[in-house]
Amino acid sequence: MKTIKSRLILSYSFISFLIIVSLAVFYTISMESVFSKYAKEQLEEKISSVVSQMEELYQEDTGKYEMTGIEIIGNAALQNGLLMHVKTTDGELDWDIRTHKEEECQIALQHAENNMHGRYLGFDGKYQEKEYMLESDGKQVGTLTVGYYGPYSYTDSELQLLGKLNQFLVLFASAFVFLAVILGGFMSRKFTRPISSVIDAASHIAQGQYGIKIEEKSKIAETQKLINAINEMSKDLEKEEKQKQQISADVAHELRTPLTNLQGQLEAMIDGIWEPTDERLESCHEEVLRLINIVKQLQELYVLENRKDMMHFEKIDFYEMCKKLYWSFSARLEQKQLRIRLLTKNGDMIWADRQRIMQCMTNLMSNAIRYSEDGSEIQISYHRTENHSVCLEVQNRGKQIPNEALEHLFERFYRVDKSRNMQTGGMGIGLSITKAIIDRHGGKIWATSDGIRGTIFYMELPEDGENYHKIPTVLR
Repeated sequence: MKTIKSRLILSYSFISFLIIVSLAVFYTISMESVFSKYAKEQLEEKISSVVSQMEELYQEDTGKYEMTGIEIIGNAALQNGLLMHVKTTDGELDWDIRTHKEEECQIALQHAENNMHGRYLGFDGKYQEKEYMLESDGKQVGTLTVGYYGPYSYTDSELQLLGKLNQFLVLFASAFVFLAVILGGFMSRKFTRPISSVIDAASHIAQGQYGIKIEEKSKIAETQKLINAINEMSKDLEKEEKQKQQISADVAHELRTPLTNLQGQLEAMIDGIWEPTDERLESCHEEVLRLINIVKQLQELYVLENRKDMMHFEKIDFYEMCKKLYWSFSARLEQKQLRIRLLTKNGDMIWADRQRIMQCMTNLMSNAIRYSEDGSEIQISYHRTENHSVCLEVQNRGKQIPNEALEHLFERFYRVDKSRNMQTGGMGIGLSITKAIIDRHGGKIWATSDGIRGTIFYMELPEDGENYHKIPTVLR
């Protein structure tokens, strides 16, 4: 299986190779075009030079060409691959380099042909001739025929230059590919090092070693997001693991007390130490009911957190719900001489599961009554927020909840009262169930507590319906 590092190096090398090949093709085509144009221009210049030299060689006074000069010019032209044939109009001169140096002419033409075929295997070249008029004072005095291998040919020095350019291209391409491999290795290392850290952390997390934090940083946004996600997951898993351990300890503690009581009473009655009176049997029955209630609440919490098809949403008049809530708790309110102030009105609607939201309000009201000072006021509010949601508040005045306890209020079996006295704190599952219900509604729940406003529980639910104004109502 290939690694990201090897794939990156191969990718960089392959891309570099494609770039080099593309540049080489472009360079070759451009260079050949330039050199062929250059060779043709050089050929024309050489022939023009020979024609000019021949015209300068003509002697006006004698009307003849100097033979020595013709031979010099012809030999020089032959060195450049040009075969010269001169004829005068009067027929007195008919000089052809091939007559004097047939073998050298064949060698020059063959050399030009070998040069071109050595460079281009399929080069289409052949011997060609061009005829030029030789003039003196505007009169034609003769003709000059120049033969050569064409349409053009490269000299040895030009071929050497092309060879050196090709060598430079090969060296440049090799250096570029080598640099690409080095750069690919460097970039792959920077790219894969954070990923390797993520893999190591994920392996440790898979082995149950939660809380690991990846210190590696990445300038790649997606990789950094992955690192942040793994760190957050590790932190959450560590927190959940601690919660699970705490829950196990809490469940054991909650079950141990009633089971111990049952065991002690039953063993005493079995051993004949106690008589199985109605009072003792009633006490055992209460402990059994307590155990059943704990199991039922844990089962309900599991269902809320794991089953997604248990909600039945509808429009609910929150004001009407609060009135029913008041009559349900009227006896307990009267016992502690508490008042309820409703900052809501008939028609304040919420979109929720009626039974579940009533259960939430019941849990919050029960806690509010339990912890309120005698003769104080409990306030229930309804208002809409700027982020298109409805906020329900339950406020009571009593003993302030410590700040460090606020974030744990909705955890299973958590109670601010560490004594775990059933008379003052319940079983510590009600707020967990309330949070699970609000989460299922797509909302959120939190609490604040201070010495001025008292303790306030907030439930924020997605908004539905018109905008309503709250009108204070006092129930007593």
